[in-house]
Amino acid sequence: MTHKILLADDNPALLASLTVRLRGEGYEVVCASDGYQAVDQARKSCPSVAILDVNMPAGDGFTVQDRIEKMTDLVGIPVIYLTGERSVRVESLAESHHAFAVLYKPFETDELLAVLQDAIKSHCTEEVA
Repeated sequence: MTHKILLADDNPALLASLTVRLRGEGYEVVCASDGYQAVDQARKSCPSVAILDVNMPAGDGFTVQDRIEKMTDLVGIPVIYLTGERSVRVESLAESHHAFAVLYKPFETDELLAVLQDAIKSHCTEEVA
């Protein structure tokens, strides 16, 4: 089964490189460059996991997650946050949003892939339970 990943980041180079790598790993990737596009793409594509940049125009990652979770078919999808901001604010918001993980930029792509696999496994296990 091919898993669909929503990837949202306002950095075009990061978005392009992660898209290539994720597709190379067999994932279907749906991209967005701001919060509005991320919510729209989530609604259209029903991803298995969302990878969201914390700081984006038109809605930060936390706002995007709030909006996605209002869609009944997307409640509970794992969210992995990407951020360059190491702060108590980010950690607190990630915890209150029940983030699957927070990866701080710059991060290793292999680390993201490992976290992504764990997120998919946990979500599939929850769906079966």
